[in-house]
Amino acid sequence: MPPKFTLQPVLDYRHSRVEGLEIELAELLNLLQQHQDLLDKLQALQVGLLVDLSEKQMGEMDLFAIQHLRSNIQLVEDKIEQVKAALVEMQHKVDAKRTEVILARQGEETLKTLKDKEVKRLKLEQAQIEVRQVDDVYISQAYHKRQAGEAYL
Repeated sequence: MPPKFTLQPVLDYRHSRVEGLEIELAELLNLLQQHQDLLDKLQALQVGLLVDLSEKQMGEMDLFAIQHLRSNIQLVEDKIEQVKAALVEMQHKVDAKRTEVILARQGEETLKTLKDKEVKRLKLEQAQIEVRQVDDVYISQAYHKRQAGEAYL
């Protein structure tokens, strides 16, 4: 049985903290992807509206329809700017969370390294104790043999 690591509760806490941060990072990455998908859809909508506008401006023009398309294009452009701003903010959050995950993993790895060194040191100490015990047994057996041999003389 391996010896008990005294900082095991701290290591367990750090491990669960890393797992929690990784989940939060995955959620942020999912939100970032959703924002990116929304931006792509809005840009495609914008292109479609611009194509419709250029078609409406050819031949006989319906000024009401053109004004309506321009209004829709402006709304889409405003929404695109909002989504781009949200994407930038989301990217900063993702970067900050990644840094937090990296630092948490480093802390966990540091404790794992300490645990491995402590376990190795304790196993070495245990092996030395066992060697001394075996030596004591051999010395004791040799002493009893000599005592038994002297008794026959």
